[in-house]
Amino acid sequence: MRKIASITIVEEPDDTELLEQEQLLQHTIITNATTTTANTEQQQSMAAANETIPAVPRDYYNSGSTEDATDTPLVINRLEARRRLTKNSTRLVICLVGLPARGKSFVARKLLNFLEWYGCQCKIFNVGKYRRKAYAEVSTRESKDGKKSGACDADFFDSSNKEAAALREQVAEIALRDMLKWIDNEHDDDYDPDASIHSFSTVNVGHQDRIAIFDATNSTDKRRRWVLEECTDPAKRPGKPTGVVFVESICDDQELLDENFRFKVTNSPDYAGVSEEEAMADLRNRVKKYEDQYETITDDSLSYIKIFNLSTKLLVNHIYGRMSKVIVPALMAWNIGSRPIFLCRPGQTLSDITTDRDDYVTAVNMDGSKDFKDLSLHSRKRLLRGDKLGPGGKRFSDALYDFVFEECMEFALKRASIADNIQTGTSISGLAGPTNNFTTGNEAPFTIKIYSSTMPRASETVRWDEFDFPVTELSTLNPLDKGDLAGKELEEIRSTNPSWYSRLEKNPFTTRFPGGESYKDLIRRLESVVVDLEQQVIPTLVVSHVSVLQMLIAYFRRSPVEEAMQIEVPLHSVIKFTPVRGGGWKESQHQLVPAFERSNSMPTTPNKVAIEGIDRVSRGSDLDPSSPSPIWGDYMRKPSSASLSREGRSLDLDVAPAIPNLRR
Repeated sequence: MRKIASITIVEEPDDTELLEQEQLLQHTIITNATTTTANTEQQQSMAAANETIPAVPRDYYNSGSTEDATDTPLVINRLEARRRLTKNSTRLVICLVGLPARGKSFVARKLLNFLEWYGCQCKIFNVGKYRRKAYAEVSTRESKDGKKSGACDADFFDSSNKEAAALREQVAEIALRDMLKWIDNEHDDDYDPDASIHSFSTVNVGHQDRIAIFDATNSTDKRRRWVLEECTDPAKRPGKPTGVVFVESICDDQELLDENFRFKVTNSPDYAGVSEEEAMADLRNRVKKYEDQYETITDDSLSYIKIFNLSTKLLVNHIYGRMSKVIVPALMAWNIGSRPIFLCRPGQTLSDITTDRDDYVTAVNMDGSKDFKDLSLHSRKRLLRGDKLGPGGKRFSDALYDFVFEECMEFALKRASIADNIQTGTSISGLAGPTNNFTTGNEAPFTIKIYSSTMPRASETVRWDEFDFPVTELSTLNPLDKGDLAGKELEEIRSTNPSWYSRLEKNPFTTRFPGGESYKDLIRRLESVVVDLEQQVIPTLVVSHVSVLQMLIAYFRRSPVEEAMQIEVPLHSVIKFTPVRGGGWKESQHQLVPAFERSNSMPTTPNKVAIEGIDRVSRGSDLDPSSPSPIWGDYMRKPSSASLSREGRSLDLDVAPAIPNLRR
């Protein structure tokens, strides 16, 4: 069709034009169809990409509802207590609750030890100690008139004894007042030092965590409400927010109670000079008078933990944050069963590597011709990772096996002699009868739990052919991580990083290695290890390195944790800890390889130290005053003949150069 001026002329197309138009139309239809198909596929692909596909098939039993979680007034109301209590209080009062002879003071001492090792300032305020002091003053006055008071017999705890009740109330108020004074005043120790147990920890001073333990029966709801109000009332304590957690010890196991009664009458100052029979009768009478007015905790608005039969069961209510993460696992772990815990370092290696002090090794030949600092940094780090045991290390491994065999057989025989009590189901006898921890190979005649670091030298130290002892390798037992400074010598760091080195000299406990750890960091790392060791009811062996062992020894000794890097950990020796009834640990050291075979350890002079009435063996040192801080390793030095003479004469260490072969 053509348009010319205003006249339209219609022309009939010929056959060729019709064919071309038909082909063009078909091509257009095909092209449009292809484009439409491509667009559809692209849209489907984009829709599939935008759709969230669950990791598992969308099934109610696998994933439940897939709707986004939303807050409702009910949820917010229920979570308010958790939000409020999850925050760590810089002031915390742990208020003990329970009848006499229920293990409250045992729990208090264990809490004190654990919390001060954890880095908190902690103190026990024992109301019974206040009561005895107040009674002594009253008795002194009344003795002039010939009167006799019953402060140490059951009549003193009779609710009808108004005079005694008034005195008990008075001493409770004094103890609480001193406790609050201590928890508020960071630098003021204006409290009765004879009526509280001090914490050694000075890691956190100023406004850092202060935890007071109020050790008393607190047996009525009225008394507990009074404690809560005095500690938390904003009108009485403006600007001093304080958290309060009640820990109630409940015991309904009569066998366990009888054991606790016997322990209490033989150790309590209330029964000094009194026959056991008379003391037991009086204690039972005292408990009966408390039972007449005792009220267990039932108010679920409080934060509380109930301990049944010394940790066979725990009930917790409104416990969040630090309490749930740190204290609850520890409370569940503690028991009064008797079992030894052995700590030792790995044996010496082929490269003559030792993990002396905090595992900063020194590698030299026996003749001293090659020094560690002469090696490349790459070689140093390779050596730091460990090596196979050398002849000296293998001798120690063999001696360690013989020592463990003898100790564990003695433990097993002693446990078998009281087998009738083993199945009582209480922590006093170890919770349960013996079950072997071995599933393959030859079965050993005793049970033992073995932990080691992941360093080859550590695990090889406890790989013995005689029995298939399972070894639990834990990275938490690895040496202190020195990060970017691993493999560097003290002099190198002093010259290349003097500012950091100055901080290390001033505060070696909290100064963190660049890209690594500080000694203080080890506390958090070893928290679970301590709980594991506490909960064991069979002999336990830990093979680790000096920095880690120093922190563990500080815990068992209850020594200042910030001074842990000063603790001597001798090579090729075993440090043994056994529990005592009061909650502490008794320590002994056993040298398994003679001193002259420990060519790369510093010679030491043993001496005996008494701490809180418990003898423990500690080791002095021949370190030269100008030698590096114990945070750095010692160079190999052969002991002098004088040093060998001193060590050979020691009666305080179990020197055992030739332990009888006890392998079967």
